[in-house]
Amino acid sequence: MAAVQVIDGAGQLSGESLGEVLEQSGVAQAGLDYSVIAIMGPQSSGKSTLLNHVFGTAFREMDATAGRSQTTQGIWLACSPKLKDDKTLVLDLEGTDGRERGEDDTTFERQSALFALAVADVLLINLWHHDVGREQGSGKPLLKTVLQENLKLFNSGKKKTLVFVIRDRSSK
Repeated sequence: MAAVQVIDGAGQLSGESLGEVLEQSGVAQAGLDYSVIAIMGPQSSGKSTLLNHVFGTAFREMDATAGRSQTTQGIWLACSPKLKDDKTLVLDLEGTDGRERGEDDTTFERQSALFALAVADVLLINLWHHDVGREQGSGKPLLKTVLQENLKLFNSGKKKTLVFVIRDRSSK
């Protein structure tokens, strides 16, 4: 099953696309017996590639030979073919810190990250190793917001799993 855009770059929900995926994957009839995994992180950090390799999805990947640019716009959804019995939905979020949105437009980044935190059972946070510990690296203000909201969910009994994926660290 192909990935579909469920929220476009302007933040508009495509209920038709969402309904199609839920019907085709069997999630619509599963009640609460399904899982949602989402990924967030900097633009061009390999989020779609990671999801495709781990979950067997078919999110569009960046062609590095054509230069680094925005590949994922908005939020895309696919059902994992590797986990058919578990009915696992996978969300691929638009990268943060993208030059296409401009330096000051963090509203969509914040809204999509909080949306993912609200609906996902597991939120993968993809980080470059060289950004760990930097004040502005990897969208620290956005990460702070996600952690604060996750703490509120945890304290209310709605536990989420956050998985930090540290990318491209060699042992040399």
